[in-house]
Amino acid sequence: MQQEIDRYEKLFQVLDRAVILSKQQQENVRKFFKYQEFPKDYQLLKEGEISNYLYFLVKGVVRQFYCVEDKEITSRFSFEDDFIYSPHSFILRKPSKENIKSVSNCQFFVTTYEGLQYLYDNDPSWNKIGRLLIEHYYIELAEWAFLMKTQTAFERYEDLVQRHPDILDRVKLGHLASYLGITQETLSRIRARYRNQQRRRHLAQEI
Repeated sequence: MQQEIDRYEKLFQVLDRAVILSKQQQENVRKFFKYQEFPKDYQLLKEGEISNYLYFLVKGVVRQFYCVEDKEITSRFSFEDDFIYSPHSFILRKPSKENIKSVSNCQFFVTTYEGLQYLYDNDPSWNKIGRLLIEHYYIELAEWAFLMKTQTAFERYEDLVQRHPDILDRVKLGHLASYLGITQETLSRIRARYRNQQRRRHLAQEI
């Protein structure tokens, strides 16, 4: 029981960034968000399905991707403390155009579309949480689209590994290359250049 309470603390901490939850509101979260574990390569959502679940990632890595001419194009990586869903499908109740799959063994808190609607209807604070959730998701996508247009592949790689230093240990290089919009061969060259750059910086600091 204590372990279950401790698990919810992480979810409460993230939600409290939007709204400080009362004890009753925390009980509602416990009622509608259930703890689940899924293995590596578990398909959380398939293209053509309706997105019925909102996931809060406690531990692990999740990948969202599109299939284009038999190629998987990675559109997003999610890490600890991220909310995961397919907004277009979830909100409009239309078939998803993307896939969502666990990259590693993952721990989640999960609620259903119906559960989230109940919280919206019965707890006004969830309207703010929901709005911020949607805003954060689309701001993240807009920022990445901007970087894809304005930065070089090397700059995008540098920015990504600075924000997620362990990403190379957690995702496949092929998936990372497709996310950056480059080939795996180009990624290998960029990684070598980045390592050389970091070594030169360390040497300069030691002098």
